[in-house]
Amino acid sequence: MSATSVYIHIPFCDHICGYCDFTRFNYERKISDQFMMRLISQINKLPRNHMKTVYVGGGTPTSLELDQLTSLLKAIKPILADEFEWTFEGNPENLTKEKVELLYSFGVNRMSLGVQTTHNDLLEKIGRHHKFYDVGVGVNLLREARITDISLDLMYGLPGQSLESFIQSMHDVIALDPNHISIYALTVEPNSRFGRHGIQPVSEELETEMFLKCIEVMENNGYEHYEISNFSKPNHRSKHNQVYWRYEDFYALGLGSSLKLNHQRKTWTTKMALYLKEDAYDEVLDLSIEDEMFEFIMMGLRMRDGITFNRFQERFNQNLLDIFPKAIKTNINNRLLIQTESGIKTTFEGFVMLDDVLMEFMD
Repeated sequence: MSATSVYIHIPFCDHICGYCDFTRFNYERKISDQFMMRLISQINKLPRNHMKTVYVGGGTPTSLELDQLTSLLKAIKPILADEFEWTFEGNPENLTKEKVELLYSFGVNRMSLGVQTTHNDLLEKIGRHHKFYDVGVGVNLLREARITDISLDLMYGLPGQSLESFIQSMHDVIALDPNHISIYALTVEPNSRFGRHGIQPVSEELETEMFLKCIEVMENNGYEHYEISNFSKPNHRSKHNQVYWRYEDFYALGLGSSLKLNHQRKTWTTKMALYLKEDAYDEVLDLSIEDEMFEFIMMGLRMRDGITFNRFQERFNQNLLDIFPKAIKTNINNRLLIQTESGIKTTFEGFVMLDDVLMEFMD
């Protein structure tokens, strides 16, 4: 059975944020036209009526112009299964009524907006071009167009961000009543503008305090903490992202994106000229059974539900307890893991200290 999910990377932005290390370019019509023609030819080769989840990310997919968006949506429509989750990423400042209505008319049923912080001074400091007011406008536009499955992204550990300002941002976002919120710690990557200028995130102690406060505030407001960085109202978990965490296969298209198919992980080239010409990859990795077993554990324990013995058995035809007896026992003794009748999952401490849990499995 081939994969039933695809990630599509649109590498264009109206501007580049200070912390961003994704493959991205400032939007320019001529090069984006060439890229879209190449991308659409690749989408056309995917299995028809087959994709249960499609995630269009970036970059900023909503930086595309209306005619380019229309061509992309027309190409994706035939690959969708009868029932599907189709997510589009966007930035509040380039959402328009026309774009949102166009997305809805083709079947896009989930939208993810980058908010990052609700404090305008911090937004400016990290290179965002929207104000918090724009987020509310964008959410209203989506709801008016009948796209009601909305996810908002926040960040913590931003330069100069206090615990109080982060708590305020969470309450501001909760007040908009999205049914999904993703909250990520700032990572300063060497190739980002922050990395090049030596800008540092907050201290590790403050970052941990922010993470713990984040869980408390979200759960007190009716959001389940179903994955390390993700919170949802009941029945609104991201189906597409669960494909990654359940370690299932998926397609990916677009510069710098990674796919996992048939015991291989491939990462597309980040060089635009090469991508336009041929199927070129920066990395092709053959995954051994040991690689896959560890990655299955690593991804699965990111979810609060953990891993069931049945899924491991179905996947590898082996018993999880036979493969990792020492790691499971040590983590249980350290009160970082719980073994139930059906599988294993982290304790709250284990969830917060997941790297320590995984170290045992690496042996």
